[in-house]
Amino acid sequence: MFKRRTLPKVVASRSAQPQVIQLVVKMDIRRSKRILLSLIDPLPPVRIRKPRIRQNAVREALKIQAFINDGPSRLTWAQTRKRLNISESKLAHLLKIVNRLPADFIENMKSCDDQEKLRIFTGRRLLQISRLRTERERRNEIERLLPKV
Repeated sequence: MFKRRTLPKVVASRSAQPQVIQLVVKMDIRRSKRILLSLIDPLPPVRIRKPRIRQNAVREALKIQAFINDGPSRLTWAQTRKRLNISESKLAHLLKIVNRLPADFIENMKSCDDQEKLRIFTGRRLLQISRLRTERERRNEIERLLPKV
């Protein structure tokens, strides 16, 4: 009635030693904040960042000063803040930079587009310089920071 089925014969003889098989697979790996791995499609090209364009704090401060002094009647700080949509502290800092730093330095920085120089003279650093007590200390600090030619 029932036929007895026999198991197929093994072609390779069994051995006690493990066998090693190597599989070659093409994969793309990119290391960044996290590791990207792709076995199927190539990874998309790396995005190139645009160079950072630094703002000229002196030019911005001069624009605000001109905005306040422009017209038949001077604007108050509150009116200026609302119209330009900036905080009172930023307004005070920028005006302090313009009023306390040496005039010749302000003239030089007004038209400066050199990114290396703007990297040195940021708004925060100019504010720190403007907080120095004497004009001589401010000039010395500016001279110390200027790039040597």
